[in-house]
Amino acid sequence: MPRIPVTQLRLNTTVRKQLYLLREQTLSTTRTGSYILHVTLADRTGAIPGVLFDASPGQAEGLIVGRGVEVSGRVSEYKGHLQLTLERIVPAELTNLEEYLPVARRPLEDMEHELSELIDSVTDSHLARLLDVVFDERTLSLFCRAPAAKYNHHACVGGLLEHTLDVVRLALTACARYPELHRDLVVTAGILHDLGKIDAYDPVTFDLTEEGLLWSHLYRGASRVEQAVSSLPDFDPELRLRLVHAILAHHGHLEHGSPVLPMTPEAILIHGADKLDGDLRGALDHLGRAVDEAGAFTERSLMHETRLYRGMQEDGPIDQGTLW
Repeated sequence: MPRIPVTQLRLNTTVRKQLYLLREQTLSTTRTGSYILHVTLADRTGAIPGVLFDASPGQAEGLIVGRGVEVSGRVSEYKGHLQLTLERIVPAELTNLEEYLPVARRPLEDMEHELSELIDSVTDSHLARLLDVVFDERTLSLFCRAPAAKYNHHACVGGLLEHTLDVVRLALTACARYPELHRDLVVTAGILHDLGKIDAYDPVTFDLTEEGLLWSHLYRGASRVEQAVSSLPDFDPELRLRLVHAILAHHGHLEHGSPVLPMTPEAILIHGADKLDGDLRGALDHLGRAVDEAGAFTERSLMHETRLYRGMQEDGPIDQGTLW
């Protein structure tokens, strides 16, 4: 049977020996003492939950998150959403991992070229040398392929790069309006603000790593920049203070993970651009996932703490693609 992409799975579709990436798994116990295995199966088109009733602990132990599985079962519905009711799930080799990971909307090569242009546009000698030191070959490769999040926004290969470019472009629009801003500092802070995500997120499962959970991507990014600055003994101490501050403050609020509040115009701008891009892309992604839902409003978006309005037409919900 040809492989069925996740987005082509329909209610009552029978699945036989299909390969997917295992993104999540949990084993729970019922009141009667039997086991239920809950999994999330994915490919580059999307993800679908799966459930195996009367599972055994050994089945769960043999599965590895971030690796392939072969599944058989039937597409069912639970609480208004599709899920795969499994008859069988076993470990399997994925020969082409790219087929099972979501990718950014824009071609990676185009985005890498845009990043290179932005780096080359920095004329301040201190910041230009810093960017050159930070982005060695390995770091650049990790940066260009890393996700920006697990769920909320830019959760895909190249998502961090896509988000970074959007943040810098938004910030540059503000620089044109506010000439008092340090343009090169804004560009550098925008490029580096989420650098720590290459350490904080697993590149396959998109789960938070131990460093991501214990240290946060804000600290890891600031730490990487501090290490790079230490290799440049004549680096401007004022730029160091302002740049590291913008990285640490870019979540904007203590309760959102920033150890400090934004205290410079450039830090305020990076926080605003980061929040705007994350909120908007998260909203667009949430609306995109709701295309099969009925009604004018989506289900509650955890990111936005409300339902989002989809719009209505006489013959049903409006196609979000016609709105922008």
